[in-house]
Amino acid sequence: MMFTLLPLFIIDELGGSSKSFGMLEGGVIFLSFMARLFAGFFIDIFKKKIPMLLAGTILTIISKIALACSGTILFVFFAKSIDRFAKGLRQAPTDTMLADLATNKGFAYSLKYMMNTGGALIGSAISSLAMLCFPNNFRLVFAMSAVPTVIALYILKSKITYNDNKNSELTEKQKWSIKSISLMPRDYWNFIGVIAILMLARFDIGFIAIRAMDTIPNYARGVPLFTGIYEIFAVLAAIPIGKLSDRIDKRIILLFGIFFLLVGDLVGLFAYNTISIILIYLCAGIHIGATHGVIYSIIAKSTPTHLIGTAFAIFYGTEAITLWLANNIAGFSPQLALSLGLSASAGPFVIGIIASVASMIYIGFLLNGRKSQQYIAS
Repeated sequence: MMFTLLPLFIIDELGGSSKSFGMLEGGVIFLSFMARLFAGFFIDIFKKKIPMLLAGTILTIISKIALACSGTILFVFFAKSIDRFAKGLRQAPTDTMLADLATNKGFAYSLKYMMNTGGALIGSAISSLAMLCFPNNFRLVFAMSAVPTVIALYILKSKITYNDNKNSELTEKQKWSIKSISLMPRDYWNFIGVIAILMLARFDIGFIAIRAMDTIPNYARGVPLFTGIYEIFAVLAAIPIGKLSDRIDKRIILLFGIFFLLVGDLVGLFAYNTISIILIYLCAGIHIGATHGVIYSIIAKSTPTHLIGTAFAIFYGTEAITLWLANNIAGFSPQLALSLGLSASAGPFVIGIIASVASMIYIGFLLNGRKSQQYIAS
């Protein structure tokens, strides 16, 4: 509910600039990833998930109230930092509890992604309606955004039963130490290698918008429509492909998802009309929906139970570094595109093609032929 309005609030209400918003976003995203790392290792060291999840949920409520009370950009940064830190704290226990509880992990993680994205779409719709009913009352919408989190806290406290100590005998024998990282199976490290290459192809969706601005006159008017296409197709792809990944070799699903990303990048090279831009958003959405649940389920299946938090922490760190690299490389790629005789805005898609093909080769040759349990149906 708050994300779509926050840039407007900073610029229109507080007199900030796009530069101040960019600095805020960069700082809080970094903080969120650091919180994920901390939470993942914390879970394996202290063998507790529920307290971390509760702390993250309570901090989220506090952040919404703080944002509604913000009077300066510095205070907004403080409130948003709490929100992102809280999201990071929630991520690791959520992912590890799903690994523990779900039989069909591909479906479970795809469902989680669908609920996250669907919730964001509904939240955006509610905030738009609220701004129509109460024009420019940003603070009211920010306060309203605390309500879903309060409901989530109630469900967590009263409806979910989870025993953090059910593997106490096992965990006493397998105390966590920094050496535990070396106990990760080779299949896990192979997959982290795949992820590192694949994430280089996942530059921010904003670069698609930049390409669209070069292609479609008055593109800004249709931004909600185009981003809606991306999110809707991601949601539509998530559940059926998540279910399928629990029944066939997950490598096939990964290759299928990366193929759509490759198609989108190829279209991005020569996009010249509205249909081609729609196709890029559509392919990107299907790619995310098809691969998100599979990636998380492979991590969950390829790791010893007592190191599941560490496994996700390493994944979060890899994702953070490679996405940072991907966006920086994409930012410097226009010169490469010009040297190839393409439009400058096609540069990120050149990088995307290279990384997509490399990750497909990695999956198809390095991992193909190894019958590992992490790729077999749940």
